[in-house]
Amino acid sequence: MVSSSFARVLTGYLDLKKNWLYFLLAFAAPLVGIFWWVGGFASARVESNLVRGPYHYAYLVHSGDYSKLPDKQLEALRALQVQGVVHGAAITLMQNDPRTTAQSKLVAQTGYLVEAGVSVREPLKLADIPARPVLVVQLRAHPRLAAGKVYAALLKYLDEHGMKLKLPTLEIYQNSTLTVEMDI
Repeated sequence: MVSSSFARVLTGYLDLKKNWLYFLLAFAAPLVGIFWWVGGFASARVESNLVRGPYHYAYLVHSGDYSKLPDKQLEALRALQVQGVVHGAAITLMQNDPRTTAQSKLVAQTGYLVEAGVSVREPLKLADIPARPVLVVQLRAHPRLAAGKVYAALLKYLDEHGMKLKLPTLEIYQNSTLTVEMDI
């Protein structure tokens, strides 16, 4: 009687072990693969003393929660398309630090790079950023993952080098790569 109970327990354990393997193959492995594909395991690269710019861009002003910036950027894209303006990479100029600024007081300019000399109509505005020395942080990942990882790497670098965050920071998203530039 003891040996048949033991055999049932052992058989149940082996079945559970087989099922666990199937679970890993069917669910966990694809999730890990997707996370890898969108850049979840990627690390940000920091480079200092690079000269970047000049940039000419068309933008809309965003006020409030930075998580709503993609909606405002899409609005800028639609306005550019309606006006027939050829655009380049997506660009955002972050004016405030969300760690120290109330959400209602956050301000950013978000839009797209455009050729110098291009004119746009309301609601779009134009601005220029001159060539300047910057600290650059880059990461190839989905935009929803990239921002947090890039800014974490930037803040870590600044802390390690006894520097402070200097605003505004410039974000350029092109070819699945987020580049953040901070003036130095």
